Amino acid sequence: MKPIFHRCPSNPILTVEDLPLRAEAVLNPGATEQDGRVVLLLRVEDMTGRSGIYTARSDDGISNWEVDPDPLLPYGCPDCRYEQWGCEDARVVWLADEKRWYITYTAYSRTGAAVGLARTSDLKTIERVGLVFPPNNKDAALFNRKIGGRWAALHRPEAGGGIENIWIAFSPDLYYWGEDHCVLEEGTGPAWDAVKVGVGPPPLETELGWLMLYHGVKLYGGRLVYRVGAAMLDRDQPHKVLARSPHAIFKPTEIYETSGLIGNVVFPTGVLRRGDDLWIYYGAADQTVCLATCRLQDVLNSLEA
Repeated sequence: MKPIFHRCPSNPILTVEDLPLRAEAVLNPGATEQDGRVVLLLRVEDMTGRSGIYTARSDDGISNWEVDPDPLLPYGCPDCRYEQWGCEDARVVWLADEKRWYITYTAYSRTGAAVGLARTSDLKTIERVGLVFPPNNKDAALFNRKIGGRWAALHRPEAGGGIENIWIAFSPDLYYWGEDHCVLEEGTGPAWDAVKVGVGPPPLETELGWLMLYHGVKLYGGRLVYRVGAAMLDRDQPHKVLARSPHAIFKPTEIYETSGLIGNVVFPTGVLRRGDDLWIYYGAADQTVCLATCRLQDVLNSLEA
């Protein structure tokens, strides 16, 4: 079968050697654009094992990254008790109605993993909105416009008993969230996503609805393997799945994906639309940042009702 995703020849495009600080790993970047440059929001795990969110900028989105020496979202702030162990895995969207970027991220502390929300008008200074989903929850991403007069966010709560599905919630003001629906359930039996599923980058609006890339996990001989699938959500009722890829459309095959802090992981968290193409930024083996590109139509062709 012809591959849908094509890896950047420069992969990994960011490693710990490119950072202005000592670190164990750089991974799972949110992606956006500002003043004609690509901006990534990197999760950087430092030598203590805690993570902060750092910004990196590049003219071409591939090389010559300028990484800010100070974190945009640092862990351990005295007034942020739910982030004492880390700020992780940012997804970022520009909300035109708000004239700001909004960032969802995992706030990690002794109380568990929760979903934090922050906003910025310049990608240099940050204002925390606060927790929007309590533990245990992660992999949250905002839709980039209101739907039916309300904001919407995908998230992945832990339901107990190993059940981890993708849900959606709605908000009138980006502070208070409710009317939850289960959007996409993990697979069953031998399915490629039978252990758990989680949102990838923020969903993209297409002529057919909202395209959602997601990671799915399966257990092989005691090892977890993270791969990527896609689903199409209804434009006006995004808790309804119209179509879904019956199999993974992107999987770890390269040495930088199969070997690392956690091997066999491709974990997409950032997407940029370039005409008919998608640029997917992802964490590889929980250690480096990589880039893959694909044609939007090829992803749509992979879906089945």
